This record gives sequence, structure tokens and C-alpha cells, in this order.
Amino acid sequence: MRLLWVWFLAVMAFPIAQSAHPASPAGAGHPGHWNGPLKGVLNQLDWVGNRRAKESDLAGQVVVVEFWAFQCVNCQRSLPAVRQLSARYRDSDVRLIGIHTPELPDERVADNVTKAVARDSIDFPVALDPDGEAWEAIGNQYWPCFYVLDRAGKVSYKHVGELHQGTPGWDEFVKRIEAARAASS
Repeated sequence: MRLLWVWFLAVMAFPIAQSAHPASPAGAGHPGHWNGPLKGVLNQLDWVGNRRAKESDLAGQVVVVEFWAFQCVNCQRSLPAVRQLSARYRDSDVRLIGIHTPELPDERVADNVTKAVARDSIDFPVALDPDGEAWEAIGNQYWPCFYVLDRAGKVSYKHVGELHQGTPGWDEFVKRIEAARAASS
């Protein structure tokens, strides 16, 4: 009986492990389809200024998503790395978007987020996620948290915590972005 139970668990877990494996071609589907965890959520959010990222524009692109909050010290410490990512991939098939999910009361005020985006010279689209819709959809738990989404919008890699150039975490993150680009180009 125990052997049957182990076999059952192995059979049931195999498709889950296989689909979640970063090297799998999960995004190798049709470039016009965007079916990841943020599907249907991004188009419902308000965005800072006139920069927005519609799901139809993201289909076929590798997308780097940062969940952040402007008063989060760890998010502020990651700003140089985020700016470097933005500059590095500006004219490529990689789109960088920020999703501002508030933790503190002041962070719930859209005007405060707009001021923080200007103050911090954030030059990529930033979505306002005051009710945590995007946060919940992707299953996020931390500020900052960075996701690499493949060309179909599925999560291919996740980095939790601060991101700094020249660290092993940075090297791995860039490696995963490049792998997502190569997987279906």
C-alpha cells in the first residue's frame, strides 16, 4: 500500500514539477497568447502617468516584474539594479514593469506613488495595485520581489529580496532573463 501511495504522489507531482522547471519551454507557445498568472489583472489596474503595459503588448515579450512599495527600504536599495535592468533592456524584447502594492497607509495614495516614481526617476510602466490583485494573482509575499515571465506570461523565475549588481543573485537573475529570451526566440 505504501509503495502505491508513493507511486501515486510521484505521478501526480511530475507534471507540476515539469511545468514549473525554469528550463522548460513553457513560453514556447503562440506569441500572441499571454496566459500567465497576471492575465486579466494588468489591464484592470491603474497606471502612473501615461505609461501602461497592456497584456496585448506584453504577449511575445519577456517581462520582468518588480513588486515594490515606495517606502520599503529594501526596494529603495534595489533601485540602482532596477535602473540598470531598465537601461540594459530598453531597446530589446524584454519589458520591465513595476507593480506598486502598498504596505503602509501613505503608499495607498496614488499621488504619493506618482511623486515617488518621479523622484526616483523610474522610467518604466508602474501599475497601482492598492487592493493587492496582482500580488494575489501571482502569489507574491515579499517586497521587493522580482519575476521573469516568459513570452506566454508564465513565471519562469523568481528572485525574492534586494537585487544588487555584481552579486550572485544579480548574475542568476540576468542569466534567467537571457534564458527566457533564448527559449522562444
